[in-house]
Order: sequence, then C-alpha cells, then structure tokens
Amino acid sequence: MNSDIDFIIPWVDGNDPEWQKSFNSYAPKSAQIDDADESRFRDWGLLPYWFRGIEKFAPWVRKIHFITCGQVPQWLNLDAPKLHWVKHEDYIPKKYLPVFNVNPLELNLHKIEGLSDKFVYFNDDTFIIRPISEQRFFKNGLPCDCAVCNVLLPTRQGVMSHIMTNNMAIINEHFDKHKAIKQNLSKWFNLKYGPQQLRTLLLWPWPQFSILYEHHQPNAYLKSTYQEIWDLYGDQIEETSMTRFRSIANYSQWLMRDWRLVKGEFEPYNVAKDSHSCILGQDNLNAILRTIVHQQKSLFCINDGNISKDDAPKIKQQLLDAFNAILPEKSSFEK
Repeated sequence: MNSDIDFIIPWVDGNDPEWQKSFNSYAPKSAQIDDADESRFRDWGLLPYWFRGIEKFAPWVRKIHFITCGQVPQWLNLDAPKLHWVKHEDYIPKKYLPVFNVNPLELNLHKIEGLSDKFVYFNDDTFIIRPISEQRFFKNGLPCDCAVCNVLLPTRQGVMSHIMTNNMAIINEHFDKHKAIKQNLSKWFNLKYGPQQLRTLLLWPWPQFSILYEHHQPNAYLKSTYQEIWDLYGDQIEETSMTRFRSIANYSQWLMRDWRLVKGEFEPYNVAKDSHSCILGQDNLNAILRTIVHQQKSLFCINDGNISKDDAPKIKQQLLDAFNAILPEKSSFEK
C-alpha cells in the first residue's frame, strides 16, 4: 500500500557536451563562479542504485519527481508508474532559464504539478541502503527532524556561509528566539538528540539564532511551509530565482527547514542515528565501501571530493561494485 509521501531528486549530467556548452556560454568570465567546481556536477554513474534503493528499501513511496534540465539517462524508464519526470521549465519561469544554480530549483519545489503535500527532498549523492519506514520522515503528519542551535564558525568560508546568514536573517526578523524555543521546549531539549542539545543550552544567552545544526541528509517538508514563506518573503526569494549561478545574496531550501523548526512544526528525531555523510577521498574509501556493503546506515551521503581524473575510474568501479553487492537487481525505473 502506497503512502502519501513523495520523493524529489534533482540531477544533471555534467559530462554532457551540450550542457557544458550551455554552462560555459552563460558563466561570467570576469569572476570566479562557485558552481564551476567539477565535483558539483561530476556523474559517478550511481543514480540507478538510488532508484533501486528506493524500490527495495522504501517501496511505500507514492511518487518520485525526477528534476532535470531536460536530460534523461539512457537507462531510465520514463514509463515507470511511480516516476514523474520534471523539466526545469515545468515549474521555473522560462525567463529565468537556463539555470545552473540549485537554489532556484529548491525554493520552487512546491510548484511542481501533482506534488504531494508531504515530500522529502534528496540530493543525488544520498542513498537508501537498508529498509526505512515512512516514520523516519513523517510522524503525526509532521516532518521528523532535530532542532539544535549552532554557531557559524569563522573558518566556514565561501558562498554557503553567506547563504546561511541570509536564511537566518529572515528567521530572526520573523521570530523571537527565546519565545520560539520556550513555546516548544520539549522539541528543542529532547533526549533523542543526545549531547547535541547542549549546544542549544550553551547558546541560550545569545538573543538571536546564529544558525541551526544542518545535517547533510534528506529534508522532509510540507508544501504549506513553502507557501507560507513565499507569501511573506516572495520578493526576496524571487531574486534568488533570477540568479543562474549561486550568489552570496541567495537563499536556500534550508530557510524552509529552519522555518518549520523554529515554528515547532516537526517531530523530534535524532537524524544522526541512522544516517551518515562523508566526503569521498582515497583516505576513507575503504570505510565508505564497508558502510555500503554492510549496510551500516539507512541513509548514506557520499559527497564528491577532490578526486583526480586519473583516480576517478578505479574509484567509480569500486563504488559500483559495492552498491551492486546489495542492489544487484534492476528496478522498475530501469529499461
């Protein structure tokens, strides 16, 4: 029996010559582009295992919304009953296209036609590698998550630190930190979080939120959260929708996540309990392979790292072999 929960995943084939041509034709030549890093678009060929993991370990999913700029993997079965192929132009105004910035794609997710009121947003580097239930993402009709205060460290540089600051500026404009926490005290100080909740306690004297603890895992959302923020701050978010490449003035989907946390519209859950994220490298490759083969977590995020072009083919084959060990059979999403 299917649930009323959808999954969303954006994907791009950065090896596609036509896509590269388009990217280069729009990329400003006078400034460094944060999105120009090869690792942001490199394709490791693991996407079939993302779909296999969903079908085997989360068969309850209602629909998968697969977002691309129009690209379709040759092996993908577009006629799969649970698949909805979404092109950028299907929900992003054409005047903003083409776009190479993930933030506009994420901030407009609620506009996808046929999207369920409850959905989970995945990146294509996060895989389900053992059985997982609906209650991992939603409980009592609310997203499952952990509310923990954190600080933006001076060592964290780059575009993302600016974007997180922008997100929190809206949060602090709309919410009073101490009032928000007091209204949902048991959701901020919860035994499920373990030692992490000490951060919230230590940061209590600060009058505003710096940032919240942000895990690199799938986020569960309600469409109503998106709509509420668009109704209140649509002009600001629209400016992000107009930027083809990531900018220090952008907002991100984490604004939606932080909003529902501060508002108390979530059920406490220790995200770290059954998930793990890492940056792919030679030094931790064996640990990554073990995590996959022994299915040590339910959700496993493998961020592309500083892997040389010479080393990439061998590492790619090792990753493919590891995933194939637990997910050898084709899914209905494959031809």
